[in-house]
Amino acid sequence: MTSLDLNGRMYLGLPKPGHAVFEGVVEAGRTAPMVLRSRFFARYLGSECVAVPSAGVTRVAGRLEPRPIAVLTDLLQHDANRPAGLVVEGQGEAAWVGATRLLMNALEKQGVVTLLPSDQHLNPDLLDRAARTSFTLVEDMLYADEKARLRTHPQLAAKATSGTPLTVTEYETIFGNVVDKEDRNFLPHCREGVVEYIPSVLQWLGRQRAAVLKQMDAGAPVPTATVLPDFKTGLSCLSAPDSRGLHGNALRDALIATQRGLYLDGPSRPHAKLALVGGTAHEYSVAELIRFLVDMDYSVVWLLSCTGGLGIAAKLSTALELTERYGTRLFCTYGWPLPAHLGPEPPSWAALASQVEAEDRAEVEAMEKERVRLVQQRVTTQGRPVVTTVDAVEKARLGGTP
Repeated sequence: MTSLDLNGRMYLGLPKPGHAVFEGVVEAGRTAPMVLRSRFFARYLGSECVAVPSAGVTRVAGRLEPRPIAVLTDLLQHDANRPAGLVVEGQGEAAWVGATRLLMNALEKQGVVTLLPSDQHLNPDLLDRAARTSFTLVEDMLYADEKARLRTHPQLAAKATSGTPLTVTEYETIFGNVVDKEDRNFLPHCREGVVEYIPSVLQWLGRQRAAVLKQMDAGAPVPTATVLPDFKTGLSCLSAPDSRGLHGNALRDALIATQRGLYLDGPSRPHAKLALVGGTAHEYSVAELIRFLVDMDYSVVWLLSCTGGLGIAAKLSTALELTERYGTRLFCTYGWPLPAHLGPEPPSWAALASQVEAEDRAEVEAMEKERVRLVQQRVTTQGRPVVTTVDAVEKARLGGTP
C-alpha cells in the first residue's frame, strides 16, 4: 500500500459522463468552433463574440494525437506605486517569468488554444449608488451601532418595517462603504481599472486582436480566437454574473469548447484531454485551477518552471499536496513537455528551469522550518492563535474581536 492508497485504491477521479452527453454540448466527431460571448473579449480582442475552436490534433508517429490546451493564470504586471498584479516582467524579473515567455512563444507559434484567466476585482468607484440591491433590513439582526444609525434615518427605518430592498447608498449608510472582498481578506490587489497583463501578454493579445479584426474585415460574422483573456474574481476559477454584462466568466465554456472533436473518454485514453498549467500565486490560483481542470476531466501538466507565487507556501509543498490527491491525473515537471506539440526545447530553457528548481528547493527548506515553528507554537504568521476557545467564537459572532 502506498501513501496514495485510499482504502486500498488509488484515487482515479470522480465518475464522468460519456463525452457525447457531457452537459448536452459535446457531440462525437464534431469539431466546429463554439461561439462564446463576453465583454471581456471586446476589451482585448475587439469583438464581444468569438468562436473557440477544438484543441485539435497533431499527427505524431503516424497517428492523430489530441493536442493540449494551456491555461496561464494571473499574469498581471506589478506596479510598486499602487495596488496591482503579482508579476514583475522586465528588469529584475524572476527566472520563472523568463521561462513563461519562452512557453508563450511556443504556444503562439504552434497555435495552441490558450486561456488567460486573471483577477478583475470590484472597483467601488464604478458602483451606481442609486441602484437597488437585494438587501433588506432585519432590525433584530443588526449590531448596536447599526441600530443607532438606523434610528437617525427614518426613511430607512420605514424600509426595515416594509422589507423594501436598499439602494447602494442606503446600504453604505448602515453598513459602511462597499469594499472589494480582497480588501477584507488579506491583500488589496488586482483592482479593476488598475491591474493589467504583463507586457508580453498584452503584445500577444494585440497580435490576436489584429487577427480577429482581419477576420471581421473579411466578413466573418464571428471571428475565431485561440488566445482568450478571461476574468475571474479572487481565488475561484468561476465568477458570478456581472451587472455590467460580463455574464460570468467564460473559462468553463471555453474548456468545453476545446474538448470537442477527437477527444475520447474511457480508461484506454485517460490523458487525452490534457491541460498545461502555469501562472502566478500557486498557493491558491494555480492550485484551484488544477482542481477545477481535473473535475472537468482534464489531466494536468503543472509547469513548475512557469509558475510563481506570493511566498505564502512553498511550491513543492503545494505540488506534494495536489499529487497526493490527484496522483493519476497530475504531472508536475520543470522540464519542457510534449515537444511533438510545443516544438523543440528552446536553447535557454534548461538554464532558467534549473534556476527555478534551485530557488524552489531553497524555499521549501526555509518555509518548512517556519511552518514547524508555527504549528508547535499554535500561531499564524501574524501571531494570531491557531487554536482558540469556544468563548472566542461567541465573541466574534457577536461583533467583537476574537
